[in-house]
Amino acid sequence: MIDIREERHPVHRTTIITVVVIALILFSLIMYNETPLTKGKSSFYLPSSSPAAIKQSLEENGYELNAFDRIAMMFIKLPNKGWYRVDKSEAGRFSFWRNLHKKQAKSIRIPVYAGETNSEILHRFSREMQLSKAKLKEYHKELTRFQEGNILAGKYILARSSNEEAVVRHLLDNSYRELDTFAREAFGSDFNDSQLRETLIIASIIQKESNDIQEMYSISSVIQNRLKKGMRLQMDGTLNYGKYARTIVTPERIKTDKSRYNTYKYKGLVPAPLSSVSMEALRAATFPRKSDYLFFVLNAKGKHVFAETYQKHLKNVKVFKTHLRQREERRKAEEERKQKALKQEQARKEVKQSAKKTLKKAEETVEKKVTKKKTVTEEKKLNKKTSKKTTDGNMSHIQKLFSDINTTKK
Repeated sequence: MIDIREERHPVHRTTIITVVVIALILFSLIMYNETPLTKGKSSFYLPSSSPAAIKQSLEENGYELNAFDRIAMMFIKLPNKGWYRVDKSEAGRFSFWRNLHKKQAKSIRIPVYAGETNSEILHRFSREMQLSKAKLKEYHKELTRFQEGNILAGKYILARSSNEEAVVRHLLDNSYRELDTFAREAFGSDFNDSQLRETLIIASIIQKESNDIQEMYSISSVIQNRLKKGMRLQMDGTLNYGKYARTIVTPERIKTDKSRYNTYKYKGLVPAPLSSVSMEALRAATFPRKSDYLFFVLNAKGKHVFAETYQKHLKNVKVFKTHLRQREERRKAEEERKQKALKQEQARKEVKQSAKKTLKKAEETVEKKVTKKKTVTEEKKLNKKTSKKTTDGNMSHIQKLFSDINTTKK
């Protein structure tokens, strides 16, 4: 006979193993869900919807993820690029992953303009997001790599609920990511901050001199050519540093400014970037136009004209000064024309007002005469009526006397 127990034994063993495995899986899932997800920042930015980017961003914002979290991301609806705000009272990892895509925060888009200083940028962000400017400056000083030019020009999307640290980190993280990518492409993977800093300085000078992308490459070539020849840069834009960022550079300022930013007095580059820059200015600083240009000046159209020699530059300057003189003459002539027209208009108004006054006076005189005549007429009528009444009264009295006399005679 066949021993039935011997046939069932392997099946029974497999069942037990399966049950144990399922139990272990269930236990692991329960333990995974109950294991606290170390709470990071309540607001954070996800640069893309890829699992790798989500993992990196969450870890950078203080969330400790494990292998099971990476598996969990394979079975959930991944959140899109953007800002998210997580409720700290929410418990359980399953709930966190299942609801993450629903937690997108309300955002605000704020631009950073090329040529703005740190102070100008942080002041505007503090105003538009109602944050402390002092705290923004504190975090900026702590987290930046350069004195100026850390935040690239562009549009930044931020969660309206972001605090000062989150704002500064987002601005810098995005800017440094773009700057480092650019530097690797321009200088190789072994680039250093000194190379990037020098490029930012040149780009900021270009940015102060012109916003025209085509001109930027020519201005860059002037800077490089002058540096190679050991010439002073002699550029007004370098004096628009710090608190002088929006100040018009005058001959007097050039004479009196003794800082290293005065490239009329000192050779080489300025000590630090002047402001925020655009990627176009960075590219122009890195890849200048091949030329022999050493000088440039504005022309009548508001563009720059470049020259290889000082003699040619002087001619360009003379043409521009002639344009300025003619423009000033036209301005004065236009101002005189406006003043003349204003005086004529004023004279017309005065004549009109005088005519109105004369007319009004004449009307008042006529009205007085009419009123006086009317008054006299009314007085005459009144006197006549009074006289008639008196006469009638007298006649009645006389008639009464005669009547009385006749009665007496009888």
